[in-house]
Amino acid sequence: MSQKTEASASNDKSKVDPNFVPEWHKQQELILKRWSEIGSSYRYLHDKAFHKFNSQNLWFALPVIVISTITGTANFAQGSFPDSWKTYVPLGIGFLNLSAGLITTISQFLRVSELLEGHRAASLAYSKFSRNISVELSLPVKERTANGSEFLNSCRAELDRLVEQSPNIPEKIIKEFMKRFPEPEEDSSGNPITKGYTFFRPEILDIKPITIYRDKEEELSRAKAKAEKEALEKLEEQRKIQQKLLDEKKKEEEKIHKKIRAEYEKREEKMKSMIELTKLRTQKELVKSKFNSSGIEDSMETLLSSLKTNVEEVSSYSSDEESIVGINSRQDMLSPLASPNAQNISIVIEEQEEEDDNTTDNSGNTV
Repeated sequence: MSQKTEASASNDKSKVDPNFVPEWHKQQELILKRWSEIGSSYRYLHDKAFHKFNSQNLWFALPVIVISTITGTANFAQGSFPDSWKTYVPLGIGFLNLSAGLITTISQFLRVSELLEGHRAASLAYSKFSRNISVELSLPVKERTANGSEFLNSCRAELDRLVEQSPNIPEKIIKEFMKRFPEPEEDSSGNPITKGYTFFRPEILDIKPITIYRDKEEELSRAKAKAEKEALEKLEEQRKIQQKLLDEKKKEEEKIHKKIRAEYEKREEKMKSMIELTKLRTQKELVKSKFNSSGIEDSMETLLSSLKTNVEEVSSYSSDEESIVGINSRQDMLSPLASPNAQNISIVIEEQEEEDDNTTDNSGNTV
């Protein structure tokens, strides 16, 4: 029922949608072709069985009809027989009635009439089944009534039903069929030796191996897709390994950089401390070299020479001695020790010497 419902739904869809094009595969057409040939073979076999059982039914029915007619007539005509026959006529009528009953019983035991009707119905059903498939396959794909899968399912259900309900075919008829439609004989290389019929035969005639369908293009595409997938997975795995190595290398480099940076900072701090210590020592040496006795004398001589030069320049531009501020006499100019500047210089030297004596390093130790 479900297969018929699917087929009717497909038919309704094709009627509603004029642009509907059924989908068919060549393997579906090949399977339906074999089933149509199987249906034709069964139709032939059941038709022959029908004729055989029809003949048997005649052979069982006609004698019973004749005997029944004779015995019925004899019963009515018993009084017209001679007196010498009257003793044997009832015996003959009884024997004929017994024979008719025996024939009828044998006919019922052999189920001749049932097999006759069964083979006739099976022959008609297989003929309809085969004709339906042949007509469907003879049409263009766009004019077929249903999709290939739907039509295949409905035909499979119908074929299974016919095989289950059909009566058995006599062995004699099967042999006659094999003799009437022989298969072509082939040599080892597959070349035909004798002529024969190449249509597909039912399984009751011979056992044949199952042919497995292989879509070479689909298998090639599937194998190609599988190879591509494996290659991509391999590349992805290699990429992950490389990325892991790069990450490990990067971490190692960062670790080395941190170590180098720490060593550099430590060395830089050490250099800074050494530079500060060197500066302090250098300042001490400079102070000592600058404020020793020879250095003081040189600086005083330089100062006096500059003062003399300034006084001469001032006297050349002005004759008024009182106009020179801060100079009372030439003796004051020539005697630096008596001037306030000289006193200030001595004070600075003493303070600087005291500071030099108390110079310390960064650790608080006296240098």
